Amino acid sequence: MIRNRAVLWACVAFAVTTLAIPPDIAYAAAAGAQHAGSISLVLPKVELVRGTQTMPVQPPTPVYWGDVVNTGHMARARIKLDDGSVLNVGSDSSLTVVKHDASQQQTQIDVTFGEVRSKVVHLVKPAAKFQVRTPTGVAGVVGTDFDLAYNNSITRLVVFKGTVKFCNLAEQCVMVGAGQMSSIPDRNAVPDPPIVAPNQDVLDAGNNTKINGTGSGDVVGFASAHPIWFTVIVAVAIAAPIAIIKGRGGSSAPNPNGTALGTPGRSRVPPGN
Repeated sequence: MIRNRAVLWACVAFAVTTLAIPPDIAYAAAAGAQHAGSISLVLPKVELVRGTQTMPVQPPTPVYWGDVVNTGHMARARIKLDDGSVLNVGSDSSLTVVKHDASQQQTQIDVTFGEVRSKVVHLVKPAAKFQVRTPTGVAGVVGTDFDLAYNNSITRLVVFKGTVKFCNLAEQCVMVGAGQMSSIPDRNAVPDPPIVAPNQDVLDAGNNTKINGTGSGDVVGFASAHPIWFTVIVAVAIAAPIAIIKGRGGSSAPNPNGTALGTPGRSRVPPGN
């Protein structure tokens, strides 16, 4: 009996411990996955594809090598990589974190379609590499701020800060500096010579991936994470001003004799006097 009871308690302890382990940690331990960063902000809804599983993102959500981040129409996401670099993913986009080794500063991001703005920390390691790839081009950086978009077989680069080595798949490259832009029209084309980016292109590149906030504390994130509390807060926010207004308006209250009391400071004069 004692032995059976000990086995039973051991099983219970194992089950409780297993349930207490967050799913992401359990996944990493089971699959030997390598951590790349985390999704710190989403607007309004973003999906993460991990292996055969597709799940909605609720920040902060860990990101591992091989994870795919999909944003729908009007949706955006911010990914903070382990080396301090930041990726702002625009709407209608699909991005794969192929590799991110923060210790060796080696990163590959694949954009299947859509747009991403990358703010990359300065690379100092001997073999450091940060590449953002599309089906027709590659942007390689040493520490900069740039926007890369791929739509309708066209890869377009706008550089905000620093210099980007912009290449096609045949490794024909141009160097694009701050305030410049270049495009690769199709899979077999060479990159266009860099030109000064028109103001509208610069504004569009910034606005298409702009995402305000610093984490999951935004209204959308809070509402999705805590729907009951969000409803209570909204109800209180609506009811409180109404109660205050009613209180300030005053009301007539009956006295013990059944007649209404007058407004304080005002005497009641009988009719006809």
